[in-house]
Amino acid sequence: MRRIGMSLVTAICALWVFGFFAASGPAQNKTTTQPGTVKGNFQGSIQQTPWFSTPEIRQQFKFNDDQFNRLNKAYQESWTRYNTGVSGLDKTLSAEQRDARMRELEQGFYKDFSGMTGNIITDPAQQQRYNQLYLQYRGYGAFQDPMVTEKLKLTPEQRMKLGTFGQEWSKQMSDLAPMYQKDREGATSRFTKMQSEYNERINSVLTPEQRQTWQQMRGDAYTFPPSAYFPSSTGTTPNPNPNK
Repeated sequence: MRRIGMSLVTAICALWVFGFFAASGPAQNKTTTQPGTVKGNFQGSIQQTPWFSTPEIRQQFKFNDDQFNRLNKAYQESWTRYNTGVSGLDKTLSAEQRDARMRELEQGFYKDFSGMTGNIITDPAQQQRYNQLYLQYRGYGAFQDPMVTEKLKLTPEQRMKLGTFGQEWSKQMSDLAPMYQKDREGATSRFTKMQSEYNERINSVLTPEQRQTWQQMRGDAYTFPPSAYFPSSTGTTPNPNPNK
């Protein structure tokens, strides 16, 4: 497990799934709208608001304020470079070319951010849990990661099925985003059902051996709240001192 935790820091921490701000002292809340910003924080997507910014998720890592602020700052720097690349995409690209270029930008973001997190998350236990939850947060998107694909030895057919499920998930999340702003209770109920279906679908694709390996990689299951995917204000700097 320790080998998995350490290797994921350089391969995955790249990261999804979650703006970052002053490395010292509490950051001030502000809303920033930049070109290329994706609306709706869906599994596998890269957002300005970091996936680990909610109080519930932050408690899982037990980050101190200094770690959290430094991680936020590093993430924001990587996200800004990624967002600049997205904004500069040639509008004449075909759908296939655009998808390929987006994958390149995403992998660049992951590599960029992971190169900075190793100096921030130095505790092995924190590293391991951070990597585990990031895999869970990414949902179907995690199975597009070359490291995950190789570790699980996914076949082309399995990757195709998981990719199809991922597209369906994105469509559902796109429909759920506006509902969450108007009917939190109803959207949460629907989101909970989607999460249950996600686990069932993953198990239907993976072999028993692959499921065991995946369990080791993702660690104990964590139920992400809808707020992790639908922040109240997209692009708002998270509070570095959430109530515990």
